[in-house]
Amino acid sequence: MCRQVGLEAGGDNVGAGARNGGGAPVKPDAFQEPQLCPYPGCKGRHFQQVQEVPKPIRDTQYQEVKAYRYRCLRCGRTFRVYPSGVSRDRFPQRVKGLAVALYLLGLSYGAVSLLLEALDLSMSKTMVYYTVQEAARKVLGMRRQKVMEGVRVSVLGSDVASVKVKGKWYPIEVAVNAVSGWVIWLEGLAGKDAQSLKEWLQPVAEATGMEILVTDDADAFKQVADGLGLPHQVCKSHVRRNTEQLVEELRSLAKEDRDGSLRGIGVTPEQAVADLDRLKELVQERQPEQWKELETMLERYLGASPPR
Repeated sequence: MCRQVGLEAGGDNVGAGARNGGGAPVKPDAFQEPQLCPYPGCKGRHFQQVQEVPKPIRDTQYQEVKAYRYRCLRCGRTFRVYPSGVSRDRFPQRVKGLAVALYLLGLSYGAVSLLLEALDLSMSKTMVYYTVQEAARKVLGMRRQKVMEGVRVSVLGSDVASVKVKGKWYPIEVAVNAVSGWVIWLEGLAGKDAQSLKEWLQPVAEATGMEILVTDDADAFKQVADGLGLPHQVCKSHVRRNTEQLVEELRSLAKEDRDGSLRGIGVTPEQAVADLDRLKELVQERQPEQWKELETMLERYLGASPPR
């Protein structure tokens, strides 16, 4: 019976279990006999076990464990002894440790709450906050930015995705190393507007030393890049898809030239269709030496009037 446990003094004070390792596994049958009365001022060392009580918990494996209530023979007060990995809190130490780890990896308090809810470990955003703050008080210098120390990403890719939790969609922002493809930051978003994206991306840019931002062609990302003073590049997959779609839309129009816009700049429909097909190939191949051919094609259409 000499194993680590949690003590609850009078049902109100956080006991020794909360001071054990943050990721301690739940061991329902691992108990330790109390050695010292947990109440301040009482140094009693003799106790009487008076009751076995159920302890509901929120865990991936256990919904309930047993706890023992002891009475100190010196002061007469009672306290509980919990199994390894469990304290007076309803969340075991490993669940709280997971919440802290997810926060340190870049998720917001709300995103941590959503992810735990998806695992049937419902922890409110407020509870996530208190859990992280409790861990920060115990671990001197614990900061989310510490996770990013030494990580340098010159080209950062960012995109907004959505996750569905219990029938409701939630936006999340994902940041990856655009060269290696590794995910380096993930967090829930309050919105998809430029200001929300900037508030999320700015600390990421500062932490990683980002030099170029690669995103889709959403205007909000362009505004963010301008606001942060960063060069902006549209990712190649979006450029390819957008170009292929544009070629398909313009091909039939170019064949007919009903409005005479091609005739007005001295380009035949056959030339325009050939240019569209070649443009599609150039975007698919993306070879550096093809820039001159693309420039020549662009100059051919610079004199066209903008559409109404």
